[in-house]
Amino acid sequence: MHVLSSSSSYKSYKSIEDSSLSKTNEASSKDYSNKLVDTDLIWTPEEEIQNKHLVSIIEANAISDNLAADLGMDNDSINTGIAIYHFVFTVCTLPSNVIATAVGAHLWIPTLMSSWAIVTWAHALISDFKGFITVRILIAITEAGFIPACLSYMSKWYKINELATRLAWFWGAQALASAVSGLISFGVFRMRGIYGLAGWKWLFIIDGIATHIVGLIAFFYLPESPANVKGGLRGPDGWLTKRQIRIATLRVIRDDTSKKDHDKSITSRDIRQAITDTNLSAKYNQGCWIFHCDCKSIDIGLTLSILIAKSSDKRGNIVLHALIGSAWGLIGFCILEILPDSIGRWQLYAVALFTASSPSWHGMQIAWMSSNIAPIGKRTLALAAVIEAANINGVPGSQIYLESDAPRYRHGNKINMLLHIITILLFVFQRTKYNLVNKWRQYQWRQMTDFQQKIYRIENESLGNDQLDFKYRL
Repeated sequence: MHVLSSSSSYKSYKSIEDSSLSKTNEASSKDYSNKLVDTDLIWTPEEEIQNKHLVSIIEANAISDNLAADLGMDNDSINTGIAIYHFVFTVCTLPSNVIATAVGAHLWIPTLMSSWAIVTWAHALISDFKGFITVRILIAITEAGFIPACLSYMSKWYKINELATRLAWFWGAQALASAVSGLISFGVFRMRGIYGLAGWKWLFIIDGIATHIVGLIAFFYLPESPANVKGGLRGPDGWLTKRQIRIATLRVIRDDTSKKDHDKSITSRDIRQAITDTNLSAKYNQGCWIFHCDCKSIDIGLTLSILIAKSSDKRGNIVLHALIGSAWGLIGFCILEILPDSIGRWQLYAVALFTASSPSWHGMQIAWMSSNIAPIGKRTLALAAVIEAANINGVPGSQIYLESDAPRYRHGNKINMLLHIITILLFVFQRTKYNLVNKWRQYQWRQMTDFQQKIYRIENESLGNDQLDFKYRL
């Protein structure tokens, strides 16, 4: 397996950038970029990393096969395990993403997969509540950094106006795995009694083995970056020619120059900037509503989510596209709330189906946040933080629909209506703030001479999105 270090990856990016850009001015660079466009070199969603998420889906099915009863637990014990999982997951997400930056996401992703594979089939060894809590803690530790590492890894390969569509596919694969897992579980549960094991234990064993296989392949399959695609299962010649490597690398760097530093270590300055950047506060708050507002995705919602994300990448104006899903969900919950108790079950089902089909804005919001954060170290931390915010709110989110509120769950519907309204307001607020900041910065920038602008860029390069010449994407 041919693996380069993080420093060598940075040097590869830097050498490609320097050799192609140093001899050209800005105008000729744009012209040269147009000449490098290769219509055959367009990444498809199938070329990105795909995986299912994860043991949580399997556990949900396992519970239906008497997992709690076999372990001498009740529903409160299950809820305790879920709460502990979310807490540990949240605590471990950020440090895990720091490690991913240090060792390389292409190595950290399969390492995490192989680690949670062990913990997954280890579910077959537990026999009581203590064992259940132990594996839930270990699963949270091993899963915590997976999504942020994937987000950072994917941003190496795609331009700003390509990322939302790929993220929609990414979370779509997760939702699809959730949809088909029930069918798989139905067959596996019929194995109850074989070698004295319960059906849910066989489910974890099979899932763990499958994850091991995928994780092992990923070690030899995932390249470090577009600049390093040789070796391993990719073959000695790699996926791309020298010309294609230059195209794949330069197209990303020209689109976002901060990505030339993608493999640099996270510094204390990055941490301070991530904590003190007020423009990120609304993004973190939006992350808090994700688990509350997103209903179980079905085919209609998945298809619409991908189509809307693709339109967002092509036309811009992310907020307008994201509001489609929020407004859709709000309308659905409002209709559910005003329907009388005497409504027929098929009419109620139709409205519930409409509500559950609301397109997800999660991928677009992540792509939007990523495009508006620099330098790369702060972006890496912010990606982990927004996943943390989304995850920790799975705890209160699980309390929205209570048994005491059945069968129409009117109290839970009202909560979701309120959360959708808050989400819409946050989207509008953030876009308005970005727009005003852009206008103010443009005014200040125009007051400076060309020489002053040049000196400013040199002295404030490390400020990232706090620089006067940084324009937020709307």
